[in-house]
Amino acid sequence: MFSKTTLLTLAAVATSALGADLTISTPASLIQCQPALLSWTGGTAPYYLAVIPGGQPSAAALQDLGEQQGNSLTWTVNVAAGQSITLKVTDSTGVVNYNQAVTIQEGSSSACLTAAATSSAASASTPAAVSTATAAAAVTSGASSAGAMSSAGSASSAAASKASSAVASGASAASSARSSGSAAAASAAASASASAGSGAMSRAVVNGGLVAVAAGVIGLAFA
Repeated sequence: MFSKTTLLTLAAVATSALGADLTISTPASLIQCQPALLSWTGGTAPYYLAVIPGGQPSAAALQDLGEQQGNSLTWTVNVAAGQSITLKVTDSTGVVNYNQAVTIQEGSSSACLTAAATSSAASASTPAAVSTATAAAAVTSGASSAGAMSSAGSASSAAASKASSAVASGASAASSARSSGSAAAASAAASASASAGSGAMSRAVVNGGLVAVAAGVIGLAFA
């Protein structure tokens, strides 16, 4: 038979081996923007702490206090006065426990609330700001592309207009050249005809003179 002392020792060893029940203490008071010591016992580290609406275990967390390796945390109460809260602790095995609901009391400062609100607003606005900047860049790029296309179109139109003008000028020049060539050819032909006529008349005069001289010589011979 085991003695009473032996049984108590075995029970303590078994409890230590299995791990004590996870519990979290309820602070005597929580004051807005003042530090409060939170503590818990049992369970298996690491622990995960969250602040939820008072008495609502399934509600979304008001504050996530993150992962903790020890059994205590000093928390600056960044929840507005008048809000009822419950502290929730979860250990690494998934065991969850809660403390009693506590109502936040009015403090002398609200600076921690402003800082929390500013941080949340910055986190929420950053994706929107990035999206806006991206959209603005896309619009600017589109406008630049449109401007470039418009400039290219204007340049093409100007080049086509110049090419058309050049073709028209060339045709006009060719027509003028043909007209000038025809006139020059006609003038040359007229000059050639006049020269030919003048030569024929000269030859006729010479021939006539020779005939007259020959007739005179013959007449002297018969006189």
